[in-house]
Amino acid sequence: MKSSRPAHELLELLADHGLAATTQRLALFAAVLDSHDRHLSAEDLYRALSEQFPTLSRATVYNNLAALANAGLIEKLETPDGSRYGPVARPHVNLVCTACGSIADVLVGDPDLEGIITRAAATDHFVPRSVSLSINGLCRACIGQPA
Repeated sequence: MKSSRPAHELLELLADHGLAATTQRLALFAAVLDSHDRHLSAEDLYRALSEQFPTLSRATVYNNLAALANAGLIEKLETPDGSRYGPVARPHVNLVCTACGSIADVLVGDPDLEGIITRAAATDHFVPRSVSLSINGLCRACIGQPA
């Protein structure tokens, strides 16, 4: 799986966050970053990379996803169907459909949302590393609404 991001950029991001740059971690990181607006499960990522890395274990996938998320390099989103992972975007809201599992990122970079985060952090001299705001409900397709 070839990443759309230069390898030196991924290596630098990992080094800046104190993470070793193993071949499998690089491939996993690249796969999450290249998922764009999709939010993948650990199983999705395992299946996508297991052909390229026959010795890849599910434990390696889970451990690396945890390390990348804890470092703030990827977003971990809890859904009714389990954890999903995606690239860290500017502050946004995740609309999570509890029927079909779809996830839509909305209000990406909205100045009002960014203002709320800034004000909330300032109340306790807090420095946010990541922000995850999710709204669970039914998407347009699942409630039968026309586009």
